[in-house]
Amino acid sequence: MKTFIYIVCGFSVAWLIAWLIERRRLRPYWSRACTGGHWRGHFPRASKSEIRQFLDVFTGAFGFSRSRRLHFRPEDRVIDIYRILYPPKWTLADSMELESFAEDFRKTYGIDLVPLWREDITLADLFALARPKSAEPSTGANAG
Repeated sequence: MKTFIYIVCGFSVAWLIAWLIERRRLRPYWSRACTGGHWRGHFPRASKSEIRQFLDVFTGAFGFSRSRRLHFRPEDRVIDIYRILYPPKWTLADSMELESFAEDFRKTYGIDLVPLWREDITLADLFALARPKSAEPSTGANAG
């Protein structure tokens, strides 16, 4: 029985250390003020609810609290956030956040992200994909 208790305590301490390290590495995001103004600046025609829904899909897939959604800016790269959670040299496995996000994005917006994925993709790039084409200003030759 003592061995079991030591094992449980060891795993608990290891989990606590990993959680503290992750929290420290996410501090640049969590210390931000509300980024709603950044989103409205990038997407002036987007409603607050559209922005929040998109960020809810993202934060949900990554296991972040919904209250953290407006700590992410449009220019944040998805891979940077992923690598904070899973540093390349330290990680053997992940919780499939990128796969979950791609699946949730497909279910919510009907768009498959897999063929569109690239290392430098930002939240703004993805939100632009999620927006109805009629919601974006026309940039064609006939635009007034």
